[in-house]
Amino acid sequence: MIRLFYRIGYFTAALSGAVFFCGTALAQQRGVPSETLSAAWAPVKVDHYIGIRGGYAMGTARFEPTRQTEYKMGLMVGGLVYKFDVPAQKYVGCIEADINWSQRGYRVHQSFESDEVYERKWNTIEIPILWQPYLPLSKGGTRFYLSAGPYFSYAFSSDYREYNQATGEVYAQGDYEYDPVRDNRWEYGITFGAGMLFAIKRFSISAEFRYNIGLSDVFKGVTKYEGNPFRSPADQMAITLGLNYKVRMHK
Repeated sequence: MIRLFYRIGYFTAALSGAVFFCGTALAQQRGVPSETLSAAWAPVKVDHYIGIRGGYAMGTARFEPTRQTEYKMGLMVGGLVYKFDVPAQKYVGCIEADINWSQRGYRVHQSFESDEVYERKWNTIEIPILWQPYLPLSKGGTRFYLSAGPYFSYAFSSDYREYNQATGEVYAQGDYEYDPVRDNRWEYGITFGAGMLFAIKRFSISAEFRYNIGLSDVFKGVTKYEGNPFRSPADQMAITLGLNYKVRMHK
């Protein structure tokens, strides 16, 4: 099997060399300058970034039938960052993939205009994959950028609290027990955002706002569990700061 892989590798390399040689010879016969050919066949130069990010978030949920909800404040988000950038292609942008610890949550009134509130928070591992078109603001790499792309997350723990908003009296609180028939641990959605990146040689500092729009439901449908809402996607807003390091610089 190993010999087969070697033979395939040798064949691929030989074929690539033959294509390159034939293409170069044909182009020279047609009068294309050798400098143009060298530029055309030159490898694409890319930058790779690794970093960390973290910040403050708030969350809510969109229930159907409609219920009176509020943003759950005081959530946190943080994680590891990888960016892949082709600086020669201006305005095309880069690709970013994160591995985040992200908190989501919501607050819902037991009935409209009621002071009795149920709130829930859950911890997730989140993986967003984002396209980031940007506008360069300096030769050093400072830029304004946008973010858009899908995210996927898995909830590994959760807690809840029931209380009176007017008096502060807590009726119940504790760990939320997941029921595989009632609850969804997996979520997915779309992320939109905008930010600024300030470059200092190989280091860069970023400040970014993101809005995660949930497309999946926190609870499984009412047809699978009686008493559940028809729809229950969760949204999140986050403001983060990040520190990145350019591990490979183009010349």
